[in-house]
Amino acid sequence: MSLTWKLIWFCAAAAAVGLLVVQFRAFAAPPSKTQAGQTLAEQYCARCHMIAPSASKGWTDAPAFDAIANRPTTTLANLTTFIQQPHMHMLNTGRPPAEASALATYILSLRKN
Repeated sequence: MSLTWKLIWFCAAAAAVGLLVVQFRAFAAPPSKTQAGQTLAEQYCARCHMIAPSASKGWTDAPAFDAIANRPTTTLANLTTFIQQPHMHMLNTGRPPAEASALATYILSLRKN
């Protein structure tokens, strides 16, 4: 086989692999509910709350998310309901039900077993 044909076969194989990668990425799973909640926490909550054990403290005395998660009375249902309500010193802090559920799922993922 000549060098030209080897080059053609190599390019064809590389193109086929590239197409497979593109198709795989198109069907990749959406972020998990926990990941979505973490993204929302970074966007909406990090100014006041310490949203991860390694995160910096917020500028208020708002409780850290891992402390909330480890309260014996914290459940997914009551946390989701609370997050939907505006709270404390911030206006517009209430989140829609789907976002509240994702945030609560993320917070509870910080619970120590």
